Amino acid sequence: MTKQPRGGFTLVELLVVIAVIATLAAILAPVYTNAKKSVLRSRCQSNLRQISQAFEAYTSDQAGCYPNRDNQYLWAGFYWREPIRKYVAMTGVAGGEGTRNAVLSCPADPTPPGVYVATSYAYSASFYMTPDQVNAVANCDYIRAKFAATNPKLPCTTMKTSAVKRTSKKVLVAEYWTLHSDNPKVGWYDGPETGNDPWSGARNYLFADGHVVSLLTRRIHAADSPVVSRPRSLPDINLTRDGVAGKDVD
Repeated sequence: MTKQPRGGFTLVELLVVIAVIATLAAILAPVYTNAKKSVLRSRCQSNLRQISQAFEAYTSDQAGCYPNRDNQYLWAGFYWREPIRKYVAMTGVAGGEGTRNAVLSCPADPTPPGVYVATSYAYSASFYMTPDQVNAVANCDYIRAKFAATNPKLPCTTMKTSAVKRTSKKVLVAEYWTLHSDNPKVGWYDGPETGNDPWSGARNYLFADGHVVSLLTRRIHAADSPVVSRPRSLPDINLTRDGVAGKDVD
């Protein structure tokens, strides 16, 4: 009697195959997720390097001066992007529609395009305020546009590249949000009312000497002052002690 060939898998064999596939998926999923995060972080860092080139071109044309429009809120994306708009375009990077620019928008930023004019990065206020002016700001909220109606008018002063004492330690531009870590999206002004810790997570930072690096937020010096006592300690690069004469990291 001829033995008939088996027509398929048994139930046990199918269960074994499914278990193997599930195990492999569990192993590979984090690897894929981490690889995706790494790609987005690298693209964001590439954006910042091109922004560095834009600032270099701007200061070259402006006799070594950094952007200053006598606007204490210039650090915010929807303001500082204007002075360097044409220089960002000169980097030769295509992308974006309308007011959205591929260089000014981090690929990991989930913020809708219409918010903050799709600009993910912040320009440090210490580059348009003197060290004494930075130290004299009594409250971090005084440079937040959301409080513009009640904020006092703060003086702004054009700063030159020669005024930056530690270019490798002073942040020029950075991500406002923590977009490249497992923590939720947190801004450096977030407080107890948001339920977020402003010192959590990590960001990409562009330093005045042109180098770009991803750093844990806790590596950034607190925005304190030898002149006044601010309400709370924040990783706010706008108001780090002594402005361009100081440093944001050790």
